[in-house]
Amino acid sequence: MSKVVPKVFRINTGSCNGCDVEFVAAAFVDKFHIATSDVEFVDDVKDANLLVITGPLTARSESFLKNALTKLKKPFTVVGVGTCSVSCGIFRDSYAINGPLDKFVDVDVNVAGCPPRPESIAEGIAKGIKVLEQKLSGEVTPKTIDTIFSDFSAPASFRGRMDLNPDMCTGCRTCETVCPSTAIKIEENEEGFIHNIWHNSCCYCGNCAYFCPTGAIFSTNSFDTVKLQNEKFSDVNVANIPFEECSCCGEKYMPPSRGLLGKSYVHDDVNKLNTNICSKCRKEANFKRMYA
Repeated sequence: MSKVVPKVFRINTGSCNGCDVEFVAAAFVDKFHIATSDVEFVDDVKDANLLVITGPLTARSESFLKNALTKLKKPFTVVGVGTCSVSCGIFRDSYAINGPLDKFVDVDVNVAGCPPRPESIAEGIAKGIKVLEQKLSGEVTPKTIDTIFSDFSAPASFRGRMDLNPDMCTGCRTCETVCPSTAIKIEENEEGFIHNIWHNSCCYCGNCAYFCPTGAIFSTNSFDTVKLQNEKFSDVNVANIPFEECSCCGEKYMPPSRGLLGKSYVHDDVNKLNTNICSKCRKEANFKRMYA
């Protein structure tokens, strides 16, 4: 079979244009490889076999997208660019949003980010091309595709994927409360708290890190946000924050983290504290020490 040139067409289904600006950089700046690779950007959707979609799917754009899908050459590949295309991001509960995209079209590759870096978009398109080649040859699309571009990096100050230090977390739910895209969920069970960060909904605003009282949650400079569709719901950062057993009464409790204690006591005082005691028993012990 002769080599088929990927023909790319982009549709904006309600983007703020942040992703579109980054797409232009990824498409036409040589260092991101797409401009120098064997890709053709077409002006008419009927000539395309690789569709790039930015933005959540708004009510007004739904009919336009459905009409465009009927004109695409088959087989074709769909690459969703930006957190909005993957999960609707901060707009997920808006009356004007009908998305995310996979409600109406089979998405092959997701590129999360608000907006994603051009490097991530280039990686997403490259993986989309891999999927297209497999579709054209009749192969089964793999569940994962290894990273294609290995020479991309971000500055240390870049605000990328969020991470959590469970030793610093107290399960206070501050991060969950201030997250505008509901990317963070904290669940409690008999053993403690389970802290979840869904990267495909995160808009990388940094609210969680800014308001965290202990510094437990923080941003990294990683922009590894390109995933196949079957990885959409598994791209989650999961951390366990366990309860401890009180050395006095035996009840399970959430101990104060080192980060929280460090804000309340000087270093030497923290080391002298008995941190294996619940707040109720600590109050009783303090009362007896002061008044007994």
